[in-house]
Amino acid sequence: MTLPSQSPRSHSPISSGARNAQGMRSLFIAVAAIGLGGAAAGWFLTHKSESPEVKSETAAAITDPLNADEATTATTADTNTIVVNATAADIKAAIGGPAITSGANTATATPTAPLGTATTTAVTTTAQSAVTGAATAGIAGTPGTPATTPAATLGNAAQRIQQANAMIASDPIRARVELTRLLDSNALSATERLQAYTGINNLASTLFFSPNIIPGDIASQSYVVKKGDSFARITSREKLAIDWRFIQRINQIASEKALRADMRLKLAHGPFDGEVIKADYRFNVYAGTGSERVMVASFICGVGTNDSTPVGTFKVRAGSKLIDPEWSNPRTGEKFKSNDPKNPIGERWIGLQGTTPETAKFTGYGIHGTVEPQSIGKQMSMGCVRLGDAEVQVVYELIGESSTIVIR
Repeated sequence: MTLPSQSPRSHSPISSGARNAQGMRSLFIAVAAIGLGGAAAGWFLTHKSESPEVKSETAAAITDPLNADEATTATTADTNTIVVNATAADIKAAIGGPAITSGANTATATPTAPLGTATTTAVTTTAQSAVTGAATAGIAGTPGTPATTPAATLGNAAQRIQQANAMIASDPIRARVELTRLLDSNALSATERLQAYTGINNLASTLFFSPNIIPGDIASQSYVVKKGDSFARITSREKLAIDWRFIQRINQIASEKALRADMRLKLAHGPFDGEVIKADYRFNVYAGTGSERVMVASFICGVGTNDSTPVGTFKVRAGSKLIDPEWSNPRTGEKFKSNDPKNPIGERWIGLQGTTPETAKFTGYGIHGTVEPQSIGKQMSMGCVRLGDAEVQVVYELIGESSTIVIR
């Protein structure tokens, strides 16, 4: 009897040599198949890893829509210049944008002047003149995260500032975090603080006051205009906690009539907070809170004679944000009407209210403009915080009733 395992595999007789040859051929075919399969798998994996899915928004995908032909969507180049040795006053050129007329609902464009005359480092970005297609919801900016091992922790204070400033062109988000932390440390000399403020304002020209959106900027948001939108409607719907004029400013749009459906805008997402450093004569504007707080701009300000500006924590008094207000001198009783070029408080007034028992007693103080530009950077007010005409307009647009203002 023949067991199944002993049954012949073929009815044709075959020699042992032929069986060996056939076995070798089978082995060769199997090895070849395995090799080809491995090569195919390797090609797939290798090529897949070289083509990652890009999820972040392309930086600087926005430009002034007024410069573009409405019938085209041509892509243009927009060059932004960072001034290495800019002073705090040079930020006036960066905030340029539309000049908002007192009480007006529209604005007239003011050309932006070069940001100073010092040695510059050019940063070229690609800007898209218009975006077409179906409107989409606003895309929130990616929250910036402070570096766990920041470059600015090495060396002495001057070296750390130099390291942070060196990152402005290559990694502006990181540079802003570093400079903010250095200024918050209160361990810098007056000269070093000025250098850090200069770096902040260099960054502001490209990060904050331009239409460019840089991935990782906690203060920026992309938005596609919907039919029937206005600056005020967009600001309210997106809960930006700022004045609508700032959206008009940073997108460099001269008139609301220029808004078109499917146009892409940059939005600034507040609330923004203010901090007055009397010793530095600085009004600093911050975005974010806690470990994500970053300084987005710094302005030279004036304070009270004989150190009379009160210190502590304040908020904006409800209903006290005024454009071209009337004013009565509390000491002399002299009255100034709106549109009076001699009105000492200028074109903007932001009334302050104390938020603690220590500051609640201070009434009548505020942030305002001035007709005495020589008083900026000095103790010449009755206790209020003074800003230049251009700077106070920006602060008026950024600081609202949900903002906190600390004076120290």
